[in-house]
Amino acid sequence: MQTPSHNAVAPALGYYYQAVYALKLLFDSENPDAFVSIETLDDVYLSDGATKELHQLKHTITEGSKITVKHENLWKTIKVWCDYLTNNEPNNGYFILSTVSEIDEASPLNALLDLGQDRAELESNLLGEAERVIEDRKKVELTNQTRQSAGEKELVLPYEKKYKGCLAFKGLPEAKRKAFLQKILLKPGQFSIEGAIDMVKSYIKRTTQPQNHDALAKSILAWWDREVVESLTGERHENIFQSELLEFISRKNAELFNDGFTDDLLDMALPPITNPHPIHIKQLEIIAASPVQKLRSFDTEMKARIQRGIWIGKSLPSAKKLERYDELLVKEWSYRFDETASIVDSLSEDELKAKGRALLDWTHRDSHHQVAPISNKYNNPDLIRGSFQMLSTTLQVGWHCRYKILISEPTSDEQH
Repeated sequence: MQTPSHNAVAPALGYYYQAVYALKLLFDSENPDAFVSIETLDDVYLSDGATKELHQLKHTITEGSKITVKHENLWKTIKVWCDYLTNNEPNNGYFILSTVSEIDEASPLNALLDLGQDRAELESNLLGEAERVIEDRKKVELTNQTRQSAGEKELVLPYEKKYKGCLAFKGLPEAKRKAFLQKILLKPGQFSIEGAIDMVKSYIKRTTQPQNHDALAKSILAWWDREVVESLTGERHENIFQSELLEFISRKNAELFNDGFTDDLLDMALPPITNPHPIHIKQLEIIAASPVQKLRSFDTEMKARIQRGIWIGKSLPSAKKLERYDELLVKEWSYRFDETASIVDSLSEDELKAKGRALLDWTHRDSHHQVAPISNKYNNPDLIRGSFQMLSTTLQVGWHCRYKILISEPTSDEQH
């Protein structure tokens, strides 16, 4: 397997960082009506009561990097904000540049660490850098005109990534430029994406039992990822409110506090069904299960497997109930299986297959009404449905009365 290139990894981490950073903004807000949106007015837009904030994020995986007046990312950010200022006034909000990088100690950018600091020196430095970039680019353009006339190859124009930002900043009216600079806030040294779970844990540790910190933090991030994706695809409103976050945390925290059997599937995007277990496939084939029955069986098996894996991964004592719960499921299955087994010699093969399909349908349609849930706080029927399918892969249950004999026999392909 090839290792992903830095060029592919860095943008992916940057996009994910936007989502996690937006989550942090809601955690920081003290206003339940606050909301964030991603990739609307800026990387992240925060409406916090009367305060409006446009956040540009610069996440880098380059160690030891520092941001300076010459930094390309700074000028790309300035270009985005200048575009916004085309139709808006600086006093309409705050412009915040957050980066995991640090600022050079001697950089005039340090004036942006506090909104009250004077920005005159910084303005002079920014204008100087903008003019230098614009002038150097003009020189190359003039050189290219000469080279073009002589039939020579043109030189590559310099500062491609920062030129537009320099041009836009220099083109701002003086009064607007000064007002704009007074509304900029720089936040260096932000958390890196690798610290996302620790960041979330820092906000929930006072209201959550210590043994549940990891589980709740992972649940929050999984739920948040889904909400962000749906906001980007239009499946939900683009604004995600703090009240939604608090409601989710309250519900999930209550589940963990009681017995740890959280319902995680509603809050995550499930993968496609691929490579079902061979025995699972054979269990369905020997009763001539319909395509719908097969799809339902594979789907519920995957859901139960993922949910059980999450519980086991949390290392919660209550997850040990799963083994005893499986024993209960096998017992309930045996009541129905044994009824057919007792008359197996009087049934044709087609009748045995039909009985098997009926038993399979019972696991999907009725079992969750007749078997007690694993927890009073957990009532997702797919756990029971899918657990029966998981048990079928280990031959602890089956649908055809002779399933152990039939599955132990080699198929025609295996014989060859």
